[in-house]
Order: sequence, then C-alpha cells, then structure tokens
Amino acid sequence: MMISGMARWSVLLTVVVGCGGSDDKAPPDKGICDGYLAEGEVVVVAEGLEKSEGLTFSPDGRLFVSAGDIVAEIQPDGTWASVADLEEGVGLAWWGDALYGAGRMDDLGTVSRIDVDTGEVTHLSTEIESSNFLTVTPWDTLLVSDADEMIWEVQPDGTTAEWLAFSGPNGTAFTEDESALWVVATWDSPAPVAQIAVDGQAAGALTELHAYDGGNFPDGVALGASGDLYVSLNLTGLVSRVTSDGVESMVAEGVDYTASLAFGEGDDWDPCAVYSSSLFSDKVYAVGVGETGLTPLR
Repeated sequence: MMISGMARWSVLLTVVVGCGGSDDKAPPDKGICDGYLAEGEVVVVAEGLEKSEGLTFSPDGRLFVSAGDIVAEIQPDGTWASVADLEEGVGLAWWGDALYGAGRMDDLGTVSRIDVDTGEVTHLSTEIESSNFLTVTPWDTLLVSDADEMIWEVQPDGTTAEWLAFSGPNGTAFTEDESALWVVATWDSPAPVAQIAVDGQAAGALTELHAYDGGNFPDGVALGASGDLYVSLNLTGLVSRVTSDGVESMVAEGVDYTASLAFGEGDDWDPCAVYSSSLFSDKVYAVGVGETGLTPLR
C-alpha cells in the first residue's frame, strides 16, 4: 500500500459540472477559486441516497458514498449506482488500491475492504464495536474512531489495537506536516475539536482548540490547503471552519444533516468545494469553501 510523505496540495484540472465551471477554465492554484462555487454556496449534486454517511473520492476522482446498506458511486451528472453491499455502512476511506468502509454486521463493528469494480467485500476487522470514521496514517495503517470512547488502529493484516482513549470521537484528519491528528467529538456537550500530537506512531499530547455548543453534533471533517479544518454540524445543517489556533466561523447553512466531508478531486468535481453526505435525507451536497483541499493520505 502506497502512501505519500509529500506536501499534499490538491491542485486539480477541473471541469465543474453544475458548479459554474467551463472547459477552458484555468485550474485553481492553492486556493485561487474564482469561477467555482462561491464560499457558502450550497448545491445538491445527487438525490435518492437515503441515510448517506461515508463519503470519499478515489485517487482517480470517483465519488463514493455509503448509504444504508450499500456503497454507491455518484456520477458528475448526479446519477448513481450501487457498487457493493455494506451493512449499516458508515465511514469510507481510500487506502492503497481499494476502498475501505466501516459498518456493522450482526452487532459487530466491521472494517472492510471493498472492491468497487467487482463488488467483493472482505472484512479486515470485526473487533471495533462502533466503527465509524476511517483515516489512513502516515505509517500506512488505519485509524478508526469508535463512536463511544476510543480511536483504534488497524494494521494491513487486520490486527486491531487501541490508539487513544477519547470520548465520542468522530471525524479525524492529519495535519499537512503529519505531526498531529485533528479529531472532533460528537456526543459531549460542549463538543470539543482537538489536535493530538503524533509521537512516532503513537498518540501524544492532546490540545483542545474549540468546543461546539450542545446540539450541533460535529461529525465529519476535511482539511483545507490553508490548514483550516472544515467540520459538518449534523443536526444544525451547518458547515463550520476552525483554524489551527482555534478560531471558529460558519461557512454554510442548509446542508441538511451533513455527515462526512471531502474536497472535490479529479477532472469532474469542484476542487474548491467540500462534498457532503446527509444522514437523514436523500441528498448529497457540494459546499463552496473558497479554497482547495489537502489530498488525504492513501
């Protein structure tokens, strides 16, 4: 499984469908987003996907969403089709040469490898009770947030171990220099946004940078090229921004039940928008944020 230790600017040649783009538009360069979705602008890119939660792009710009008991691929024209079955699918992440998804089977939390071209699903781990959000590490493992009280680490062979005790963890993302892990908590009130220092491959000191009032329910995250973290606030339908020094501001509203976030990648998606699943509606959204994103570790 390949990973990248380079700076991960997401600078993409893009033909934006339904987002104000055109074939002759110059690509955005490290946050230059003129002509793409404006900051705070929200559009629906697909409908009919009930209970969508996990959302991620493949390295070649394919958009995948977990919805109910399926994983679907969304096309730029808004059509979609199921590519695999995943019971009670939650988080998604591309790792190496395949898609991985968190789910639940017979009351067991699962982490599974999904072949999006054949539909084959192989369980990598069934040891995490409430497997939720997935993040690839710089040392080529998976961190998996347990929605209750733990961030776990899963090795390529499926070996699973506790990485950090943390109340109600959900979305996670590594900083560009890979020295820390952003994490948001869902269930606590107030709900913290924190950075966890990385000590080798272990969790180090934790620094709380912001806390959301109860009732917001922070969920998924995506990291901008500026280093700002974008956070979905599930029950209020807001997308929020938190800087590395803890300053919070609202970016967009009306993103119903926003769940996972990912910056657009590839030729057909807006690189200056975060795409959002929607836990309690049938829509998938794009939200303009005014900058490009960092390509996630894979």
